[in-house]
Amino acid sequence: MMKKTLKKLLSLKKNNIGISSVTAYDASFAKLADESGIDIILVGDSLGEVIKGMKNTHSVTVDDICYHTQNVSRGCKNAYLIADMPMNSFNTKKQALSNALRITKNGMADMVKVESTPKQINIIKYLIKNKIKVCGHIGIQPQRIINKKSYKKLGVDETESDKLIKEALMLQEAGVQIIVAECIHSICAKKIKNILKIPLIGIGSGKHCDGQVRVIYDIFNISFNGAPGFMKSMKSKYKSIRDLLDDYVKSTKNFK
Repeated sequence: MMKKTLKKLLSLKKNNIGISSVTAYDASFAKLADESGIDIILVGDSLGEVIKGMKNTHSVTVDDICYHTQNVSRGCKNAYLIADMPMNSFNTKKQALSNALRITKNGMADMVKVESTPKQINIIKYLIKNKIKVCGHIGIQPQRIINKKSYKKLGVDETESDKLIKEALMLQEAGVQIIVAECIHSICAKKIKNILKIPLIGIGSGKHCDGQVRVIYDIFNISFNGAPGFMKSMKSKYKSIRDLLDDYVKSTKNFK
């Protein structure tokens, strides 16, 4: 296998081939995912829940992300590697750039994912101007969720759907090269996917996205706080974790 590039990911979108993505937080799981043919590995701030055992992602620090990204990078030889910018790590341009450089230095992450708001678009542009590759995030943003009851589908009505479409286009225009869509109504996600020139990776956003991302512990049904409602564990069907992950990759390629 060859190292995945942004050009390769874009070609998958153009050819309507699903992009597979999972989170990983250590070298062993990264190696397993990488050898299964996963396209993107994300060092998510979901580690706050599945690794640290917290109720949400809010306690995750840049130090946490750097530590886990360094470990994952040792096991990730082929997949494109993205790492989350944790909560309160990109409040200003200067802070965002300093932290993004820490996360991407020495060949660790290929790209950072930022749960920004439209008001922070200048921070996104500043990172990109300074040669930082950025993945955007629209829909539900766990860094801003206090109560689990706030998890609900967005983009159900036309007004909200139009708002999400505009936000996605704004990120694309700013220079973002991938967007994650979390808990967006499938019809809205399809509209966004068809409008964008860049890949839209869904989590809980239906089958019409260019690809899917899952917390790897959710796939195995071993997450500390339990898997989300949209996630159906495949664990019982397989003899090994490797078989399960191989099937996830295959199913993602044919998800649409």
